[in-house]
Amino acid sequence: MVEARDDRPTHGGVLVPFWQAAGVPDARMPYVEFQARRYPSIARFLRRHGPWESRTVLDLGGGVGSLAVQLKAELGGSYHVADFFPPSPALRQALAERGISECFQSDLTEGDPLEAAPTPYDAILFVEVLEHLLVNPVLLFRRLAGHLAPDGMLFLTTPNQARLSNRWKLLWGRSIKDEGRYPTDEAGVYGHVIEYTVSELDVVMHYAGFAPVEFRVVQQVPRIDPTRTQRAGVSVLNSGWASRAQLGDDILALYRKLPGPPPSPSDGGRV
Repeated sequence: MVEARDDRPTHGGVLVPFWQAAGVPDARMPYVEFQARRYPSIARFLRRHGPWESRTVLDLGGGVGSLAVQLKAELGGSYHVADFFPPSPALRQALAERGISECFQSDLTEGDPLEAAPTPYDAILFVEVLEHLLVNPVLLFRRLAGHLAPDGMLFLTTPNQARLSNRWKLLWGRSIKDEGRYPTDEAGVYGHVIEYTVSELDVVMHYAGFAPVEFRVVQQVPRIDPTRTQRAGVSVLNSGWASRAQLGDDILALYRKLPGPPPSPSDGGRV
């Protein structure tokens, strides 16, 4: 049974009833709760680029659709959800009851991942997905651009490779890469196989046919029940010089689709 917690503001009144109705397994609850801690910063960021009421938005790689449910309640608009795993009947019904009109399966590693998409979108959300993919991001985003309306937007979040914890590890000669990301048994690739800095993302998106609109590097709370010390650290990293130095752990970036074909690199096709 999923129970509401007063110290988890992102769950307030919206997500816990949704998770209950969708039949999210107890074993998966720590993961969906952990992801939900990002939603306040995402909603604040996107609100500045509204209004959203008249837009059709796809949450691509959206898992059970928690972010779409949260943004629908906070910002309005029409939302679809696509994920690698097909939605269960209970999940499909729970999403529909909350105004999420479409949910479908999508494989980001093969061909056109949105071949089954029912409509061009005004915006695509790509939240904490990119770092897990062993694909050419330029080609992936070019394909996504084909499913955006003219002047459509792509919003993504991904871990900041230049975060303070990584800088500290490198200072002491330690690896910043996820341990076990390439299992020695027959299991699939796991974890963060690649991470980016803001400047790297801008280059990738340029050659994919997008122009930057706004970015922010933020420090998210590190756990769903942070200590007082951790909360203080989050506050410090999100203010003043630390914010300007981009020491936080998460990149939030919004890009706008450019008209015409994407530019070609002048160095033989490499970014």
